[in-house]
Amino acid sequence: MTPACPSRQDRKEGTMVSAFILAVVVGGFTALGQPTESDLGLWAMVHWSTWSLRDPQQVLATFEPTGAQCFMGTNTDGFYSGGDVGPAWAAFFRDFPVGDFAGNDSVRTLPEARTVFADLKLKLMDGRSLDVYSALRFSETGKVEAADLIVYQGTSGPAPVVDGRIGAQEYRRSVRDSASGVEFSWRNGLVVLVGALRSPGTGWVSVGFDPVRAMQGANYIIAAVSGGQLVIEDHFGTGATAHRPDAKDHIFLAAGAITGGTTVVEFIIPLDSKDPEDKPLKPKTTYTVLLAYNRTSTSFTVRHTARGSVRIELEG
Repeated sequence: MTPACPSRQDRKEGTMVSAFILAVVVGGFTALGQPTESDLGLWAMVHWSTWSLRDPQQVLATFEPTGAQCFMGTNTDGFYSGGDVGPAWAAFFRDFPVGDFAGNDSVRTLPEARTVFADLKLKLMDGRSLDVYSALRFSETGKVEAADLIVYQGTSGPAPVVDGRIGAQEYRRSVRDSASGVEFSWRNGLVVLVGALRSPGTGWVSVGFDPVRAMQGANYIIAAVSGGQLVIEDHFGTGATAHRPDAKDHIFLAAGAITGGTTVVEFIIPLDSKDPEDKPLKPKTTYTVLLAYNRTSTSFTVRHTARGSVRIELEG
């Protein structure tokens, strides 16, 4: 990455290096099958490095011809695919002249799903900065099949941010289960789902996606705020009335808080982790979602106070 305040020569050399990486690395990837974490990290770095070139064709070169992009929190908010991806990035660069980027947190990789998630800070040429979530899913040859870019700070456009608070326009879709009183809000891209739970108690709260029968087969996110700290786990429905922790956690990011006797939990998960203990979720598809909470207990082994179910449709 280039220095925080690069000179004109530094910027020129950085652009040349980025272009070289793009031409040699992306164009030269021929490996098939499951990539390593190092492969995914390199592929993601190559894609992110094109942002500082501010050339939509350079960004587009990292995508498969049928690749797709979702933007949130920008003037280009929405879904784009194929030939529409380049013009969408051109509009993004007109609003946000990216100069450099740095990690706000560690990069998370899922080799089995060829997926990368990162919390990044973009430094713009005009002195502004943007905090963004970037989620990428790659093809076997290292090009982007699908990408989500969520600008959660630095713009006036509403976008979900995982901070344990639910803003007035943060989520486009929300539903309240009348049986339990638990509210579930969400936005999704092509790679990740950003979800928010609000329960009428101070104990644990959970959401289960796409059950087969009762609780069986559902992908559960269960969480509680205890002592000011969030405890959150990825579970799988093993029977009609039973669930257990997954062998592997696939929660990218989470935050929670208790305010005025209610609990709010926000999280980001992949739409498809390729884990048999998770359920793949697809944009433009409707799913049954189970909601439950305990009024006071933060122990995940204590039975729910109330539970119910709702139907949700993912964006796309």
